[in-house]
Parts: sequence; C-alpha cells; structure tokens
Amino acid sequence: MSAIALEDVRKRYRDGTTRVEAVAGVTLEVPEGALWVLRGPSGSGKTTLLGVMGGMVTPTSGAVRVLGAELTHLRDHHRTEVRRRKVGFVFQDLSLIDGMSVRENVLLPLVPLGGATREQVARAEALLGRVGLGDRIDARASRLSGGQRQRAAIVRALVPSPPVLLLDEPTAHLDTDNANEIVDLLASLRDEGTTVVAATHDPRLHDDPRVDRAVLMRDGSLVE
Repeated sequence: MSAIALEDVRKRYRDGTTRVEAVAGVTLEVPEGALWVLRGPSGSGKTTLLGVMGGMVTPTSGAVRVLGAELTHLRDHHRTEVRRRKVGFVFQDLSLIDGMSVRENVLLPLVPLGGATREQVARAEALLGRVGLGDRIDARASRLSGGQRQRAAIVRALVPSPPVLLLDEPTAHLDTDNANEIVDLLASLRDEGTTVVAATHDPRLHDDPRVDRAVLMRDGSLVE
C-alpha cells in the first residue's frame, strides 16, 4: 500500500481577479518507508502540494489518500482526526511558542487528545535526547539556535508516532553542520519505517544520495 497517493490533484486560488493554479493535475504515489523530496523554486507549488498530501489543504479536484484513507471528501473534523493519527507536519516557520519550554512545545500536539501520558512524556524526552536537545528540555524555545529549533519542531511532529512525516524547507537558513544533522535525522527516520516527504529548494537535501526520489516541480506540475 502506498503511504500517499494523489490522482489528478488540482488546487486553484483566487488572487484578486486572477485564478492561480498552484497544483496542476499531479498524480503520484509515495511508497511506505520512503524518503522523498519535492524540489523546485519558490512559487513552483511544492508547499501547496505538501499541504494537500497531509490534509492541511483541500484540493479543488482530484483524489488524495493517506495510508488508504480517502481525505478528499471527508468533513473537516474527520480529516483532522486522520491527520492527527497518521501525519506529522513541520511548518517552515516551525510554529514554536517562544515563551514555553522545549518540553511543553513538543507535547502540544497531545493536548487535543487529552494530554500526554507518562509513556509519551518519556518518548518525547528520549527523542529530544536523540537529536541532541536532552540538556535543553527545560529551556525556553526563544533561547534555542536555528538548528535546535528545527530539531525541536521535528520532535514535536514525531511525539504522536505518526507513520508519515511531512516537512516544509527543513534545512532552510541552517548552516552546513546543522543542515547535515537534519538530513541524517530524516534518513534515519526513513530507515526505521517512517515515510518522509520534504519540500525544499536546498541541494544539500535534494541531492543527498540517501533520498529515494527527488521530484522536480515547476508551475504546479511535476517535471519528471
């Protein structure tokens, strides 16, 4: 079974009097346990397509399935439930709350589910240790470096144990050492069975030999 399957997906927006087709008839299947990259320049549609894959953006037409669950025609609250159980999402702006500690930030996705269990707290702390943030658990998010913030955001997405992880520009604005650490982490998650899809224009990620497939986008369409 494919982790993500899109069939002739289109997404149109209104920009004043102009209709923009951000995603123009995309069909693809991402295998389970793969590391894929959507690459292309700004405005190519890769961020919109990533949102469609994760149920964050509703397509204008076409079909979207995540681990066999059809998302296209679900009501918003049903789509949200599927997303909570199956998809972790790391936004480009990371969306960390600066006044909260690292621990509090990474446990936030569990609040709508009734809060973190003791096992989930232990998992969060273990993940933070794994990515080199074990000594920053009680630090305010505002005190983290760019690379540390990126790793904390990835841990937050992983705490509910989603089988699919989607990331928007995960290595943007990072120095080479921090970017390499993020790529190492994504590759190791793939090796452990997580399906990982990242949107990026960074060759340090899309040219890495551990990436299973890099899909080039231009003007809302797949070039390959």
